[in-house]
Amino acid sequence: MTLDNTTSLTPKTTVAIMATGRLTVDQRDVLDDLYQPLIGVAGYGLLLVLWRQLELTHGTQVQLKHSELLDLLNISVSELEHCRQRLEALELIQTYRNQSDKLPELIYELQQPVSAGTFFGDDLLSVLLLDVVGEKQFKRLRDHFVRPQATHDGWQNISRQFLDVFQVNDRLIATPPALISETKAAFKGSDDVTNWPKQTASSRFDFDLLIDILKRSYVNLEDIKANRELILNEHLMYGLTEPEMADYINRATNLATNALNARQLQAMIASEQRNATPVTTGTTAQTKTAAASEPQKQSTTKHTPQEQALITVANQVSPMAFLTKMHEEKGGYVTGGEQRIVEGLLNKQVFPNAVVNVLIFYLLMNMKQSTLTQRLTDTIANSWAQASVKTPEDALKEIHRYQKERDNPQPGRKGNRRQQGTVKETLPDWAKSDYQPDKKATDKSVSDAQQQRAIDRLKKLKSERQNREGGDA
Repeated sequence: MTLDNTTSLTPKTTVAIMATGRLTVDQRDVLDDLYQPLIGVAGYGLLLVLWRQLELTHGTQVQLKHSELLDLLNISVSELEHCRQRLEALELIQTYRNQSDKLPELIYELQQPVSAGTFFGDDLLSVLLLDVVGEKQFKRLRDHFVRPQATHDGWQNISRQFLDVFQVNDRLIATPPALISETKAAFKGSDDVTNWPKQTASSRFDFDLLIDILKRSYVNLEDIKANRELILNEHLMYGLTEPEMADYINRATNLATNALNARQLQAMIASEQRNATPVTTGTTAQTKTAAASEPQKQSTTKHTPQEQALITVANQVSPMAFLTKMHEEKGGYVTGGEQRIVEGLLNKQVFPNAVVNVLIFYLLMNMKQSTLTQRLTDTIANSWAQASVKTPEDALKEIHRYQKERDNPQPGRKGNRRQQGTVKETLPDWAKSDYQPDKKATDKSVSDAQQQRAIDRLKKLKSERQNREGGDA
């Protein structure tokens, strides 16, 4: 609040100066170039003197009389009051009045200026600046603060992720120590808190778009921001779009409390996506970009028609949809353990989705595994990571290398390596380009011959049981 007309400011009036934070170099530039023309020389001098008093004491608060400020600025009380009102109007100062019998009588709380982008994006501030400095100077200021956007076309991001380098106790992450929780609560609502880690290149999910969609619903947006990592991981696993994710979130939100149930969200997505038709994932473009960054490397490798078909479908289907359909073709289903294995692999962000799909195909089809196992998956994934596998083509090249080593063992070696050969299996029908789902046969995952063998065996078991019962009688 500002002082009302009945309150007189005198040189003896005491004031406490405090701030919500410290000025950065960028904020000082904004004050110098954008705010100063609006405040005026005297007003800007007052602002700098107030900030300087805090810096001189190395503290967050300093108390003095207005006479000291008047001496430093060489201005009158009325001029100081006029300057302060301008600073208040621009939200650079908040003025508070104490109770009449207590000291200090006033508080000047210094506020950080907005960023240059926010300043130019605000109609009131930008129009006022244009009116004060004129079009020519306004353009100079705009051009000074516009930051050129870096482009990385033709380049591949090979930066390591956090968990690739650092190890953190999972139990402490799931249940943070009390000190961590208290500290997070202390910073809640702070302007300098941003999302971290930043969204990685392996995900093209527009989190801001998701927030915009959910603004029109009853969902608590703070819950969405708190579960940002979970939402991005679910997108990576199932290739969900922003509207699809918004629909799941709405359905997993309690209507009475508007709170998001994270466990229900995961369970709902997993349950419905297991039975979903394979869809093109949002990371297809990223996979293609990574593949395009090594044209010479890939152009020298010839792939069989089966391998080329595998590369195509691996780039188009999310890992969980791919795994689900692989099992359906074999008459099986995805286990909870397999889901956790795939989720863990994606969370590590070592491979793009397409490479994970090739790994799944290789384990289930080439190595004849009935299910994915943690040990074998980790063994091959680790080997591929050490070989810098980044694309499906890289993965196939690594498979060929294993096959070559197996077929031509070095002298002294027993050659008992587990078979890791070329992709020989024919792709499932759903992965072929000309596939048209048969409505009547969609759920028929067991062949007629398999059904007949099962029926014959049941008849035989029933006959043996009847014979035993007859003998006992």
